[in-house]
Amino acid sequence: MKNMENNSDRRQFLKVTTMGIASLAAGGLLRSAHGEEGKSQGESSASNNPAGTKVELLFLGTGAANWPKKYPPLNQKLSRGEVRGMSSMLVNGHILIDCGPTVLDVMKRYDANTADITDILLTHTHPDHLHADNILAIANSRDAGLGPLRFWGDPEALKQVPDSDRIEKRPVEIERPFDIDGLKITGLASNHHVDASNETCLIYLIESGATSVLYATDAAWLLTRTSIYLRKKQLDAIIWDATMGEGQGDPRIFSHNDLTMIRHMNQTLASQKVLKPDAKIILTHLAKGLHPSHEELEKRLLPEGLIPAYDGMSVVLDKG
Repeated sequence: MKNMENNSDRRQFLKVTTMGIASLAAGGLLRSAHGEEGKSQGESSASNNPAGTKVELLFLGTGAANWPKKYPPLNQKLSRGEVRGMSSMLVNGHILIDCGPTVLDVMKRYDANTADITDILLTHTHPDHLHADNILAIANSRDAGLGPLRFWGDPEALKQVPDSDRIEKRPVEIERPFDIDGLKITGLASNHHVDASNETCLIYLIESGATSVLYATDAAWLLTRTSIYLRKKQLDAIIWDATMGEGQGDPRIFSHNDLTMIRHMNQTLASQKVLKPDAKIILTHLAKGLHPSHEELEKRLLPEGLIPAYDGMSVVLDKG
């Protein structure tokens, strides 16, 4: 397979192989991984998204915790899915979801600038999602005049975030939306668990005008409370935890999804009109050894509308 390491080649490849099979974007592909800085305090204006409709996603890690914690050096060429960093995603160039041990190396590889990050959303405190040194590195890379990095998460989870005058901890209340730079973001309860912690693990609903996406990892089946909340929403995309592939009899089923679970949830959400008819179904948090090669995954899953993500994959959702 031709190597897709170059950014422009990677995005052209995405466009050619997915449009007409399981289109990744309602309005095209990302042109840049960079976003402009938002204001430093409180809710900020939609400087990155003046129309209030666009959501840009860059996958900075699509692997589960059993992938190596050290990412390959920049001079090593990688094909799609050959290596997966710890699960993380960048929204509109400046909002990072989870900050694990590989995120800085992946950002360098795909030209995302740590100094552009204004906010971090934490799903939970497992070490593949929370890495103190990388959080501090991002916070310290910002211009001090812009104010501290805003760090959002469950109040109990925030206790494990490093203390620094460059970090402002902001608690997330379940089902209570908050605003970041024109995006409405809502933390929802996740079907996941962290031993020795009283935190509620979170997934995130991200809304921008008529555009909405659910980032649902780490998680197994949607909790009843969360599924009821989503019944009043219509999603343009959902990003599922797909840890276990087609596997059966795996104890991780109580806190992660396999593909059968995802298919059932898709059918139910579609019947409830929560998933729009053209919604994009994207899979992340893929465990090493529980999935075939990325090329084989695409052959198997794209025809049924399931899109396996890979590190560096970019998506734009824009309803105009």
